[in-house]
Amino acid sequence: MYKSSKKWWLISLAIALIICLGIGTMVAVIDPYFHYHKPLENMYYKLDNERSQNDGIIKNFDYDAIVTGTSMAQNFKTSQVDEIFDSKSIKVTFAGASYSEIGDNIAKALKVNPKVKFVIRPLDYAYLMDDVAETGDAAGTYPTYLYDRNPFNDVNYLFNKEIAFEICLPMIRDMINGKKAGITSFDDYSNWMSDAQFGPDAVLADRTEFAAPSINQPYVKELQDSTKRNVRDNVIAVAKANPDVDFYYYFTPYSIAWWGHVYEDGTLNRRIDAEKDAIEMMLECDNIHLFSFNTEYDLITDLDNYKDECHHGDWVNTDILGMIYSGTNQLTQENYKDYLNQERDFYNSYDYNSLFE
Repeated sequence: MYKSSKKWWLISLAIALIICLGIGTMVAVIDPYFHYHKPLENMYYKLDNERSQNDGIIKNFDYDAIVTGTSMAQNFKTSQVDEIFDSKSIKVTFAGASYSEIGDNIAKALKVNPKVKFVIRPLDYAYLMDDVAETGDAAGTYPTYLYDRNPFNDVNYLFNKEIAFEICLPMIRDMINGKKAGITSFDDYSNWMSDAQFGPDAVLADRTEFAAPSINQPYVKELQDSTKRNVRDNVIAVAKANPDVDFYYYFTPYSIAWWGHVYEDGTLNRRIDAEKDAIEMMLECDNIHLFSFNTEYDLITDLDNYKDECHHGDWVNTDILGMIYSGTNQLTQENYKDYLNQERDFYNSYDYNSLFE
């Protein structure tokens, strides 16, 4: 009886190990997150999970240019980038990401791929004063096992039930059924246009007025130090470490409603002060080409361009590419002070309540 029971347990264990080995092998061979290799030529890969797939894209794809950033960059089309700049680009955006997260991933890409010629990256205006190590909205859910060099925690990937049964098996089924092999285009990857509603109703929502600020919040030394550390470590450092790569940075052009919001809460001038510090630091780097579209007033005051206070439609991304390529709205040592004065005057004097007329 004892021998029989022991034999049953050994057989059960062997079967379980074989099943686990089969699952792990399937995930490793198909590798939907590109952790080990680039896409297989006979399967279709869907790009739909930025933080799980971007690291593999960075490590294993063939490219010489990078488009990255937060949700403000998700509507860029790499086909347009490649046509304008004569490049082969990838789009690896991180919704809700901090300066730190994006900076770290750019640094990794440039380390593993010496062919990169340039990087296009929006600098979210609202995040300028963040702490240097701010983790962003992804904190607590980050798939760190895909980013580190520890092979042992790959068990979280290889033996993940969702990845095996909800991603890999359907991919095998699609291949058997003759689905055309390939991959989601970078034009479509992370693009949120199909679900967006634009215009004043979407942007202003339930707001009925913009009140005058009760107090103008000062740009205190603590915030100044935080801004400088954030820009130094998460924006400038990677440019200084890669002098042969061109970095096209720009401040995200939020809508006039966002400016009304920060005017109302008394932080408008503080934010422009932080922008001044950031500009002066970045202009010290010859391979940083810095742009701002905050004085493109026709764009910013037209709420039909926006789905909320910050996010603009993909046609704006297209226009931004054209302006970057042509040098329009580029900030230089000669013009940045005039730009800041114009920006400060316009947004401090704008009649925000006219948006409700």
